[in-house]
Amino acid sequence: MGATRYVLGSAILGLFWSSLLKGVLTNSTSRCDYPPCSCDHYGRLTCDCKEEGEELILTTEGDRRLSPHTSRIMVSNCSSVILANSSLASMVGLRSVDLINVANLTLVRQSFELSSHSTRTRISVRNSSIDVMPSFVFRGDIEAITFENVRIGQLSAFSFANLIHTDTLRLENCRVETTEAQAFKKFDVGYLHVIGGSFGDQLPSRTMNDIEVYHKFMLDGVRMGIVRSNAFIMKSPRTVAIQNCAIESLESEAFDITARGAVIIKNNTFGSIGVGAFLGIRADREIRSPPQSSSSSSSSSSSSSSSSSSSSSLVHGLIFKNNSVSSFEEGSLMFDRASFRPEIDNLLIAQACDCQMLPVWKNNVLNYTSVYSRFYVRQNSLVPPPLSQPQEPINETPETFLCLDGGLDGVPTSFVDYETRHCSLGGSMLVLILIIVGAVLALLASVCLIVWCCRRRRRNNRKKWISVPTNAPDVVSKKNGVIGREAATSGTPVDSRITMVVPDGRLYRETEFHVIVEKAEPLTTEL
Repeated sequence: MGATRYVLGSAILGLFWSSLLKGVLTNSTSRCDYPPCSCDHYGRLTCDCKEEGEELILTTEGDRRLSPHTSRIMVSNCSSVILANSSLASMVGLRSVDLINVANLTLVRQSFELSSHSTRTRISVRNSSIDVMPSFVFRGDIEAITFENVRIGQLSAFSFANLIHTDTLRLENCRVETTEAQAFKKFDVGYLHVIGGSFGDQLPSRTMNDIEVYHKFMLDGVRMGIVRSNAFIMKSPRTVAIQNCAIESLESEAFDITARGAVIIKNNTFGSIGVGAFLGIRADREIRSPPQSSSSSSSSSSSSSSSSSSSSSLVHGLIFKNNSVSSFEEGSLMFDRASFRPEIDNLLIAQACDCQMLPVWKNNVLNYTSVYSRFYVRQNSLVPPPLSQPQEPINETPETFLCLDGGLDGVPTSFVDYETRHCSLGGSMLVLILIIVGAVLALLASVCLIVWCCRRRRRNNRKKWISVPTNAPDVVSKKNGVIGREAATSGTPVDSRITMVVPDGRLYRETEFHVIVEKAEPLTTEL
């Protein structure tokens, strides 16, 4: 009896502690008890609004408040979701927030404010629409922020700010209609990737301002209208990649980036490029080799050679490849030659090829000494312009510059091919034409010579009958064996074409033919 009572008491006590633990984790008066949300014993809050049409409010107030023991929040398929101010600040163990397929997501100031004790939280918003992204939405230790296929009506100033220990900030296929200045303001991040999507008609100055990127900054496949001066101000990325983008207009000094590694600009389509649009991309001053003065270089050849070798080792590569530009001028495509070795290849000038403009376009890209000096002195008033020293020329190949052959809808062709076919005669073409002309002249001379020889031969071989001897009668008659000239005294004209040639005045019948036949046979007599 005592044992039975002990077992029954233990079971009741176990049920009590189980219900108590569940109440602590899920907070029975919290959001977990109301549809369309539910919680499990691990503190994971899941809200699926497929069958619910009401507005979902995530807040720390009221009967449907969020539990401070929540470890994960997943909201999906809702028509409207409101994330209230500081609604996540009390969740010490929060690890991730996922908002998926939300037709209208409303965020307010510090909606994503995290507890000062929480670490490495991940925030993800996918396939959703946000009318206004307010200022100071984020605050706290956020490991990663991902916005994927999100429409943002207005990206306000300081929308992305106050980030601590953030490893990745990724915007993929996001459509931003309006962007205010300083939308990304003063934070550190490992990777800053903007992939696909668009940023409206213009990107104002200081859109990304005072951002330190430790590893890689990348713009990939982004459509932008007018990019104002100093739109991107950041420092320290090891890699800068601007690729597959369509930019309507780049103003002067659009990028202000101090890089610690290579810069890759490829497969982009630019409408117009202002003077010095890329000149603000330069090496980090902490590792950048200082320009060498002419006096020090002339003082000792050994020191100059050692400094030049160290300088060349610190110069990074800059690849400008497979890009298209419609309008530019002298200095539009100039780069910091003290920081990078530019490699330009397959630059398409999206204009109809013109023999007079080809050298102008090439000169605007390769030769910009005066413009470069002016910009460099303005940016570095205490440092002499590096072009006072000899610079390595940019390598040029037959495929470096391209234009459109046949109008704006024409086929891209290299400057070299177009000049050869339309602007000037190349060496091989000139030789071929000379060979053809020489062959035609030789043929004409041969024909003329043959005609002249034939006519001369025909004239020389024409037969003329004459009497032999010259006093032979025109008409020969025979009387009693004597040849006489009967027509000599007659007044009748004689046709010389029927004159008979009589050798030595004798008749043919008086001519004798002697035929001698000799026959030789082998000897049969034995010796």
